[in-house]
Amino acid sequence: LFIYVSFALMGLTGCNDEAFDIDSVNKQTLLIMYPWSGTENSAGLYSDMVNNLNQIENAIKKNKGLKSTRVFVFMSTSATESSLFELTYNSSTFSVEHQMLENYTGTAYTTTEGLTNIIGEVKQQAEALNYALIIGGHGTGWNNISDWTDYPNQAKRKAALKTRSFGGLDNTYAINVSSLAQAIETNGIKMQYILFDACYMGNVETAYELKDVTNYLMSSSSEVMGLGFPYRSIWSMLNSATPNYSGIVNGIVNFYKSSYVPYCNMAAIDCREMDNLASVMKEINSKYTLDSSIPLETIQPLDGFTPNLFYDMSVYVDSLKPSGYLKDQFTAQIKKTIKEAAHTDEAFTMLKDPYRGTTFQVKSYCGLSISDPSQHSVALKGREKTGWWKATH
Repeated sequence: LFIYVSFALMGLTGCNDEAFDIDSVNKQTLLIMYPWSGTENSAGLYSDMVNNLNQIENAIKKNKGLKSTRVFVFMSTSATESSLFELTYNSSTFSVEHQMLENYTGTAYTTTEGLTNIIGEVKQQAEALNYALIIGGHGTGWNNISDWTDYPNQAKRKAALKTRSFGGLDNTYAINVSSLAQAIETNGIKMQYILFDACYMGNVETAYELKDVTNYLMSSSSEVMGLGFPYRSIWSMLNSATPNYSGIVNGIVNFYKSSYVPYCNMAAIDCREMDNLASVMKEINSKYTLDSSIPLETIQPLDGFTPNLFYDMSVYVDSLKPSGYLKDQFTAQIKKTIKEAAHTDEAFTMLKDPYRGTTFQVKSYCGLSISDPSQHSVALKGREKTGWWKATH
């Protein structure tokens, strides 16, 4: 093997007429996905997506280019019209241009096959050492579309504030996490990170579902305000072969802390540790169950659903009252799994009051939510079908 590798290296150097230029290798390919977030007749978060893209383009112009990254954008401009284009920097005009690649009609982007084709097209256009994915839009966590009998649509009336919650406003445009995972896996790649600029995606069930297709998951366990993340200020950390995960998380939360809507929690989750976390949780579950005398409202909720669907994972495990060594094991493993977590004192939800929204206190936030204790109909119907539940019970 050593001899073979030696000759192979010689082939790249002295025996070649042209020297191999390592700088010519594409270091990172980043796909930004903005699927349709409204209904057939309403635009949903489209204007917010456009604003987010403008921030990214302004950051590219500020940095005078993309360095060793290629950036692709999938954007739905209506319920049935979407396009895929590449962002390129024109150094002569100091502008960012859209190089159109594909136009799409219909809603195939919500399916495994459609997602596979989009990701495959990006891979074909720009194979890279690293891949990353940013998804903007609505989110309802780990649950499948079929788990809902009353899909959580946003109120059709104009609200004082807007969040990125409630699926796609219409389950016609919702995407299952399992479809995304399968599409990435089918293309034979693993994301360096997946960033969800969407509500309720920071749950252990989703992280476990994505563990084989991404190294890191960056997400919120609660609702994300409609304006999304401050891409102009965090872009240099996202647009890097070695992303600064702690900087990204704190950059997002600190932005909201100083804004007129100081509501945000965010975490960077090392998905490579999810199997180890599941192993510890399986042992805890084999020995402990939640005492029926413990009120669920004493476990930190992270959502506005009634009853709650998402609870802070560490507070839930504390409520099980595991023995010393198991508690220590869990504490050590959650520390390895959550690279960084930050939160504001309160979280915001549009679910309880679709006119003005309401807030609730966030006293504890480890970086992951869990639906194990939930009595919500969606949890009762769907959680036992998740990979996380099967691995831990």
